Amino acid sequence: MNESDAITARDDGSGTPRPPRVLCLDLGGVVVRICRSWQEGCEAAGVPHRLAAAEGDPAFVRERTRLVDLYQRGALPHTDFIAGLSAAFGGAHSHDEIDRIHAAWILGDYPGMRELLQHVQALGIRVACLSNTNHVHWQQMHATSDAFNAIELRHASHLLGMNKPHSDIYRAFESATGFGPSDILFADDLRENIDAARALGWNAVHIDHAGSPAEQIARTLAACGVPLRSPSRAATPSACIGSPPSPLVPRTLLNASAPGGRIKVRPEDFLVDELPLYEPSGEGEHLLISVQKRDMTHDELVKTVASHFGIPPRDVGFAGRKDKRAITRQLLSVNLPGPEPAARLAHERLEVLWTARHRHKLRLGHLAGNRFVIRVRDVDPLQVPIVHKRLQQIARLGMPNAFGPQRFGMRQDGHLLGAWCVLEKWDALVDHLIAFGDGSVPFPEHQRSARDACAQGRFGAAVPLWGEGDHAERRITAALARGAKPARAAKNLGADHLRFWTSAWQSAVFNRVLGARLEDGSWNAPRAGDVMQVGDTSRCFVIGTEDDLDDVHRRCAAFETTPTGPLPGTSVRTPSGKTADLERAVMQECGVSEEQMAHAPHAPTGDRRALRAAVRATSVESGVDEHGGFILLRFELPSGSYATTLLTELLGPVAESTRDAD
Repeated sequence: MNESDAITARDDGSGTPRPPRVLCLDLGGVVVRICRSWQEGCEAAGVPHRLAAAEGDPAFVRERTRLVDLYQRGALPHTDFIAGLSAAFGGAHSHDEIDRIHAAWILGDYPGMRELLQHVQALGIRVACLSNTNHVHWQQMHATSDAFNAIELRHASHLLGMNKPHSDIYRAFESATGFGPSDILFADDLRENIDAARALGWNAVHIDHAGSPAEQIARTLAACGVPLRSPSRAATPSACIGSPPSPLVPRTLLNASAPGGRIKVRPEDFLVDELPLYEPSGEGEHLLISVQKRDMTHDELVKTVASHFGIPPRDVGFAGRKDKRAITRQLLSVNLPGPEPAARLAHERLEVLWTARHRHKLRLGHLAGNRFVIRVRDVDPLQVPIVHKRLQQIARLGMPNAFGPQRFGMRQDGHLLGAWCVLEKWDALVDHLIAFGDGSVPFPEHQRSARDACAQGRFGAAVPLWGEGDHAERRITAALARGAKPARAAKNLGADHLRFWTSAWQSAVFNRVLGARLEDGSWNAPRAGDVMQVGDTSRCFVIGTEDDLDDVHRRCAAFETTPTGPLPGTSVRTPSGKTADLERAVMQECGVSEEQMAHAPHAPTGDRRALRAAVRATSVESGVDEHGGFILLRFELPSGSYATTLLTELLGPVAESTRDAD
């Protein structure tokens, strides 16, 4: 959520945002937690989930959307709605099962919401709701939700006979309450509803339902000048007022919660083979080296190879960075116009498999994909049928192509640093990295003494206080101790380091776009204006009004094309329509607007990335060895796709025995 985006429409003429007269809230995803998928609803109701195949069918999605629209407008009785869903599902669920799922859909109040609403009212601000819902859930919230009962002005789709995002429902709210657009602060978890409200002049804020809506609303109200206490909530380092949005996709496709397990217990449990994009030419000034490394970081690999050949690390090329806690095989290139060293590279954790000459340096992404063989331990091997079924679903539908947590660093803050790199806000970057910033991101406790010294300006004293792995922090602190300004200290890290953070920001934008499209079901369903990728190539096209959308859907279902999301930059193919609006809004929420990007002196060029990844050559089996039982998975992923993302889809949350330094 970007609070500044929510408050710029209203001020008192002095440039200071003034408080709203009414706080108007959506219900599901803002006031009360709700199930976000049919599978989650089945789990909440204790009903077997039988609709995975149907949920990706566009005809099924259209019929379900039609029924929900009628039901929420009060135009379809509850019994007819349940019967219609049962028919749309092809009888996979009985009327009774659907009724039970419907009754279990509301999961309870968000923490701190009732207290927040009561405090807002005590300050003289009215509290209202404007929600797409239905008579049954309305009565259920009335009977069970303390937060709902704290709302004094209640308006909803089934009472007004119209749904958001249609403009009429917003005008009906104004007419019923007497409030004008400039009086209202509106909060909703769906961007199309926010966009519709803003188009009518309402001040509106998008809520991330996976976080704490009470805290997000409190921050926005505080920015509007409303004096608020922090919402009542157990204090945790990762969930405090001011916490930035997570760079991770908040949900998965299959919403798997079991069987869990652990990966990378031993390097032998995680095998990765790089699939080359092309064969070596046999001649040229670069030497291609096929290597196998074991329990070695990427940086250690590059330094070891560079040292052996007597070249700087920048002259070692690679197509991808591989996991540390693993056994991996990959290609490297070495810029070596002259003869090879007589001595063979010898290292206890590194082996050269073969070498060949080639005309050019390997570049990041110059690979067809990766083949994985992974043992998951601390898991019941009898869960294999469940994992096998999920793997079949993913192989059929594709995998949401999310960036994993390793993309964003140990503190999961690489995207914040990247936004500051794009905007060249070096003071903010340095303060966050070596001192305390705004306090929104927790830091390892071993860094406290160094951060205290930096906050006091004692940079020389802070240098030896950093830990062994705090390389960036130590280098910036040392530069400041020598009298460098924050900009020079940050740039002292080198262009590659700053590009890594910028890439993390781009990845966060992509993940949030993917998350939004998972929510509305369009992540693998093309829509007008989408930028489509052709197969596994870099070729793209934009779906125009002249294109046959049904044919594009057919090609997408056959994995001939797939929708893409943005890795924002100055020279990237842009979509149109609804997709363009979404991507612009997400960029803004992640700290850099489209206009700021266009004028940034060192902005990235950008790219498009497939929202969906094809998962191929799959198999799953159980086994037992001297270390215990395991589930063994084999699969291939395209270049840039994360094995951990697939494991989360198949097994739910999976623990890593050690966090990769890479």
